[in-house]
Amino acid sequence: MNRLLPSLCLALLAAANAWAEPNVMIGAHVGSQHDPRSKEKFEAFEKMIGRKLTIDNDHEDWALFPDVDRVKWNRANGRRSMLSWRIVFQRSDPSKGCATADDIIAGKYDEQLRRQAEQVKSLGGPSILVRYNYEMTNNQENTCFTGFKVKTNLPLAGSKYIAAWKHIVDLFRKAGATNIEWVFAPGHNAWETGQWKHFYPGNDYVDWLGIDNYNKTNQVKSFATDPGNLAFYAAAAPMGKPLMVAETGAVSDPKKNPDPQTVWLKTAREFVKTHPQIKAILWWQNPGKLKKEDSSYEGSGYELQGTGLEAFREMANDAHFADK
Repeated sequence: MNRLLPSLCLALLAAANAWAEPNVMIGAHVGSQHDPRSKEKFEAFEKMIGRKLTIDNDHEDWALFPDVDRVKWNRANGRRSMLSWRIVFQRSDPSKGCATADDIIAGKYDEQLRRQAEQVKSLGGPSILVRYNYEMTNNQENTCFTGFKVKTNLPLAGSKYIAAWKHIVDLFRKAGATNIEWVFAPGHNAWETGQWKHFYPGNDYVDWLGIDNYNKTNQVKSFATDPGNLAFYAAAAPMGKPLMVAETGAVSDPKKNPDPQTVWLKTAREFVKTHPQIKAILWWQNPGKLKKEDSSYEGSGYELQGTGLEAFREMANDAHFADK
């Protein structure tokens, strides 16, 4: 009988550990970065959907990273922080410049980066998700970062991006800031075309692989058959990393039946559940403009509305996405 106890204890421990991890973490970006009421709006969003989110996606400018207060606030409320770290000096006015790849690589910002690494290190665990310079192939601020339009010379742009990424990660690790999980997140076009390959820093420098993808029209589209999402999973799943939908949103249109936001969310829920390497999905809760102007449009952009809100509530409260 006594010989069975160790095996029984191990089985119970394994079951407890499995119960402690959600199948898929669910999160959101809510409001604008500089909104003094952003915490209040985040909590209001959670009340609207009927649960606390697992991840808060907070966007931070070059020198403002990390927002220590935001990380501590999230932890006090049982959330993880994803800090989407931009290269621009001032989000409200990108014309004021950015940290260029050449300057980062040359060590111009090393003193600043060491201070930032010490701040992160002082936070301890659990680890922070850091999504550095996301959408690197189609984000306009990367013209500032590389010194030229990225798509005019992808190999050179990619080499600069990789060198800057490695410089930052190496510096943070040397400073002992190992409580970071680094998120590599191109936009959907990069996954569709294979352009992401020029920018990938390598498995030793990346912890998560992500995609940013939206339905920016008021036409009905399925998340599950979207070419970007399919290309992302086909390319990223074999790499052995956890995957995330780092940003997604869809335009609501109450005049349409079915509503495009509702269809996008319902198909996203099923896609994530049937693609097990996706471990997180984050909504973009902000007004958005239609990709093509439509004077008759009466929806709320990417903000959840009507049946779209109900579809998100259903996903958020599905046991597959619940914290356990």
